[in-house]
Amino acid sequence: MNSKIDDVDELFSWRDEYCVNVEEIDSAHQKLFTIVRRLLKNLCQGDYEKNRLTCIEAVKYLKQYTIQHFAQEEELQLKIGYGGYETHKRIHDSMREITIPALEKQMVETNYSEKSVEHFAGVCAAWLTAHIMLEDQAIVGKVRSQWETGINGDALSVLRSHAENFVRRLFQLEIVAENLNYDAYDIGETLHYYTIYKGSKNDIYRAVLLLDRNLVCESIGKLIGKKLTALNEMAMSMMEELSQTFVVNFIEKYTNDNVMLLSDGIVDKEAFRGDFKKLHPDISILWNTKFGHIAFCIKTVKAGGYISS
Repeated sequence: MNSKIDDVDELFSWRDEYCVNVEEIDSAHQKLFTIVRRLLKNLCQGDYEKNRLTCIEAVKYLKQYTIQHFAQEEELQLKIGYGGYETHKRIHDSMREITIPALEKQMVETNYSEKSVEHFAGVCAAWLTAHIMLEDQAIVGKVRSQWETGINGDALSVLRSHAENFVRRLFQLEIVAENLNYDAYDIGETLHYYTIYKGSKNDIYRAVLLLDRNLVCESIGKLIGKKLTALNEMAMSMMEELSQTFVVNFIEKYTNDNVMLLSDGIVDKEAFRGDFKKLHPDISILWNTKFGHIAFCIKTVKAGGYISS
C-alpha cells in the first residue's frame, strides 16, 4: 500500500460529530469503525495474512451488520415518520445486495490481492463516514440528505439496466454494478469526462463518466483491433465520442428529452470531487469490469436554476 496514510488511528478514528445520539446505532457504527481501522492498519504494515483474515471477518460482520443494523435504522425511521425513508432504505439495499457481494467477489477471485483489499478498505471507509455524516444524521435532523432526488427505485433499476446493456453491446464487456450511490471516492487511475447538455425546455444536464485508463485502452484497442498501452489523440477522441453516445442515450431514456451538447472536457480528480460536493448528482452509479471501474453521475438543473460551467 502506498504511504498516503501515515497515522491510521488519527485518520480514521471515531469522532463525536459522527454520533446520531441513538445508542444502538452509534454503538454499531463504532464497531464497524474499529474493524475498518484494523484493516487499514494491516494495509499500512503490509501484512498479507492479517489482511486476508481481517477481510474475511469484515465481510462476515458487514453481512450481519447490513441486516441487523439497517433494520434498526429503518425501524427508527418508520417510528419517527422520517420522510426520507424510501431513499434511505434504497441506499441500504444497494450496500447489502450489490456493493458487499461485489467487493467480496473481487477479493476472492484475486486471492485477496493488495489492490482488491485496498479498494475494499477504501469503499468501506468512505461509505461509512459519508453515510453516517450525510444520511444517518439526516434521520435525526442534523443535516439534510444528499440523495433527495425524487427518483424511485423502479426507475433507477430500469436506467441502470439500460446503461449496463449499452456498455455490454458497445464494448463487449461484462459489467457488474458495485455501488448505486457512488460518493466520489477514489477508484484509481481514472479519466473524468464531463459533458453539459441543454434540453428542449432549457433544462441543463450535467454528466460525468469516470473511466479507468486501463479500461479505456482495452476497450478502444478491441474496437480498432490493436493493443493499446497508452492513450493517444485518436484514442481520446474515440473515448469522447463513445462517452457522448452513452450520455445522450442515458439522458433520453431518463428524461425523454432531446438534448444539445453545450460543452465537454476532461477534468482532474479534485475538480470532479469539488463539483460533486457542490452540486450533488441525482444519480451516481459505480460499475466494475475485469479491466477496471466505470462510474456515471448526472445532475439535472431545471430551467432558471443555478448552474456552474
